[in-house]
Amino acid sequence: MTAKQPRHETSVAAIDELVLSEGERHSGREDLAGTSRAHLRSRPGMGFAGRHHGEILQGAWRPPSVRGATEPVPCLVTMPVPEHGTRVQFVRGPGAALEVEPAWKVKAARAARLALDFLGERRSGGRLTVDCPVPPGLGLGSSTSDVVAAIRAVCDAHGTSLEPRQLARLAVETEHAIDPIMFDEGVLFAPRQGRVLEHWQGALPEFFVVSVDTDPQRGGIDTLSLAVPRYTAAELAEYEELICRARSAFRARDARAMAGVATRSAELNQRFLPMRGFADLRALAQQARCLGLQISHSGTVAGFLFDSAARDEAQDRLRPALRALGMRCLGAFRTGATRAAGN
Repeated sequence: MTAKQPRHETSVAAIDELVLSEGERHSGREDLAGTSRAHLRSRPGMGFAGRHHGEILQGAWRPPSVRGATEPVPCLVTMPVPEHGTRVQFVRGPGAALEVEPAWKVKAARAARLALDFLGERRSGGRLTVDCPVPPGLGLGSSTSDVVAAIRAVCDAHGTSLEPRQLARLAVETEHAIDPIMFDEGVLFAPRQGRVLEHWQGALPEFFVVSVDTDPQRGGIDTLSLAVPRYTAAELAEYEELICRARSAFRARDARAMAGVATRSAELNQRFLPMRGFADLRALAQQARCLGLQISHSGTVAGFLFDSAARDEAQDRLRPALRALGMRCLGAFRTGATRAAGN
């Protein structure tokens, strides 16, 4: 975990001033310029956060200018899912107590407390209601989705919002390793530092992704219990090449090249966290004429990457073989198209 950053102390009056100055630029929220403090205290805050489907790439990054002079930084590029993940409502309370429903969503509660502290509201509390349809432990980003949505709900209840980098800072302080779901753009991200290593222009290539839980009997994986991988010199050199290939594929929206990166990253990860039936998945991907195979590098989920022209028949053809392998098809989704449309 990185050292804690100094928190921003903000009084209630300063928050009200921030609302007046920034109200116009927060999309999807009413103009609060004329809102009384009493109303602001009583209105529920709503927070939403997306989720992902594991990673396109996970490995290590070395700053080009100081190569060999510093330790490699663990990094990743996520496979985003267009649908929302977690929805959180926050209702401010009269005291400092903070409740969460359901009670086991402790990371969301921790994130809410950090957000309140960040806003200068250490003596404030309230009630969080967390609605997350994403199952934990599969590598779909459910915990980061909870955390980000909780922070956004607390901020919304106070009539403000945070920039993605501020969200990332609070999120990594909450759970020590996070996914970059707070960023709308493509990023190469350091999950244990909560910072962007590279901003990539453009949009993710379009894929039709068939999602599979490769080990439905396992019940998921505790991500934070996994050791940080120690890469060989040869692996570090290959990750450097994969990052270059991913950067170029992202900017050109080259689906085939990106699928190649995802497949190779999945193969390299087998030395650190072997995925059940991975060789069978690779063979099945070749038989199904996929562009490639993508996995959660710290979970049990895999994705068959098809060209964007593929339809639901693609997953129908895979289901019998997946059942024979003891795996479960979780459905399919499209990625890349929404951003291409400018939404």
